[in-house]
Amino acid sequence: MTRRKLVMGQRSQEEGNHSTMWELPTHWTAAQALAVFEVLDDLRDLVVDGYAKKIQQAARLDRTVTTSSPSAKMDYGDVDF
Repeated sequence: MTRRKLVMGQRSQEEGNHSTMWELPTHWTAAQALAVFEVLDDLRDLVVDGYAKKIQQAARLDRTVTTSSPSAKMDYGDVDF
């Protein structure tokens, strides 16, 4: 899974899921927005505390690019460099 930043009104097209729309209320006061931010920040801390190693492993696997190795029978004498 790759982390994507969603902009207000932007749709996320996750494979196998329906589109999800993230939209922030425009009527929040600064204090309400701060309260939501603090809750999300605390939740993030809890998730990282409990799952940091698993998150790192999943992120590493998500970013791993697999390529096929050259054939053992390859004649390197034909390579220009």
